[in-house]
Parts: sequence; structure tokens; C-alpha cells
Amino acid sequence: MSEVDGATLMARSLKQQGINHLFGVVGFPVGPIAAAAQKEGVAYIGMRNEQAASYAARAYGYLTGRPGACIVVTGPGVVHGLAGLADAQQNCWPMILIGGASETYRRGMGAFQEERQVLLAAPLCKFAHAIDSVQRIPYYVAEATRNA
Repeated sequence: MSEVDGATLMARSLKQQGINHLFGVVGFPVGPIAAAAQKEGVAYIGMRNEQAASYAARAYGYLTGRPGACIVVTGPGVVHGLAGLADAQQNCWPMILIGGASETYRRGMGAFQEERQVLLAAPLCKFAHAIDSVQRIPYYVAEATRNA
């Protein structure tokens, strides 16, 4: 059995949950997720900035009744994505915000653009969690989708 990397597992998990569109801005470390999503049949729609991506995802949720998914880079990207997340929350529109992060072993050590993203997002959504191991990705994606 061949190993599957985290980006592919994330893309497959999104597809299995019925997420067919992913809005975002690629960069470190989320570029591989966008590429894997396209390979798995999830349409990636690149946006000019994270705020626009989050607004597009929340509009998708509003128009379809299914969670709109948005992927953003670590730290400042997540902060910019909070605008659409807050709007989706206030209007009860389903949305998933996926933020990049540094390796788990580097948390709290000043990793590149490190921010307490989960704590920032938690008041604006029903489920916010950091991924602590690759094996848990399908569970977290399912929970995010269910709670969106």
C-alpha cells in the first residue's frame, strides 16, 4: 500500500465530503493542497487575496447551502480570511476556512508567520481545530463539514 501525503489526504477528504470547489490564495505551505485538490477533481479557484477568497467561499455556501471552502496561507492569510468567516457565521451560511500552519513540532517557537489561528477563528465558527497528525485529517474535515 502506498503512502499518501497530507495534501492529497486533505484533497481526498474534501472531495469525500462533497466539497467540489476550493477558493484561495496559494503560498507556503498550502500550495500542495490546491494542486492535490485539482488532481482529485476539486475545482481550485485562485483569488487575488484571502479576504476575497473567504467572501467567495461564504457566497458559495449561501447560494448552494453546502459549505464553501477557502484555503489561505499561515498567519496573516488566516487573519484576512476571518472577514468572510465572520460574515458566514453572522448569516448562518456554511463555510470552511483551511489555514496553513508550520510543522507541529515548531509550534510556539516562532515559526514562519506563526499565529494562534485556531484561537482567532474559534469565536467565528462552530468547529475550529489544528491538525495534530496527518492520519486525523479525514476526521477533522468531516467534523468541519458537519458543523459548517
